[in-house]
Amino acid sequence: MAIQSVRDKMNKNQKPFVIGGIVIVCLAIGLIVWEMKPVSAPPPPSTHYFYDTANGSITTEPISALPPLKGTTGKYTLVRAYMYTCTTCGDKKIGYLMKYTPQAIAAKQYLAQPESPNMTPQQSMAYFASRGSYESAIPNGTYVRLPKKGSHWYPLMSAAGTAIAKPISCPGNSAGKPCLP
Repeated sequence: MAIQSVRDKMNKNQKPFVIGGIVIVCLAIGLIVWEMKPVSAPPPPSTHYFYDTANGSITTEPISALPPLKGTTGKYTLVRAYMYTCTTCGDKKIGYLMKYTPQAIAAKQYLAQPESPNMTPQQSMAYFASRGSYESAIPNGTYVRLPKKGSHWYPLMSAAGTAIAKPISCPGNSAGKPCLP
């Protein structure tokens, strides 16, 4: 009997039930579309932090800048600074500094140039054959040091270099979070 009375009410009041059904279908479609929306990631940084070893100032430079750069003294004292925090980036600290040798800078500049579409097959093979030696020059020519004045520069690929090139330690043995400009 109860089912029959519900059917009778639905037959007598079709508009509200149809409208309610349409609303439910629209909400379901909207929820599906919302869930399928791609997650928007923040854009990659266009600058990096740099530290002037001559006076201790921190600046930002374009991401394409290859340290060391000329600092305020006119000497090559401006190096990349990797900044970390244990709380918020308003309270950031320098974890370590980084610079390249002239050979590593030349290799990075060479590898940044795309292969020319007008290359002959022989030129293309030579280009790709030379890439390996340039790619190995970058890690071998990357040097790191602690921000403490007078600290020694170590090759990144050495035991001392890999010990330096890591986030700062935070309370509870957790690693610091990187801060970007």
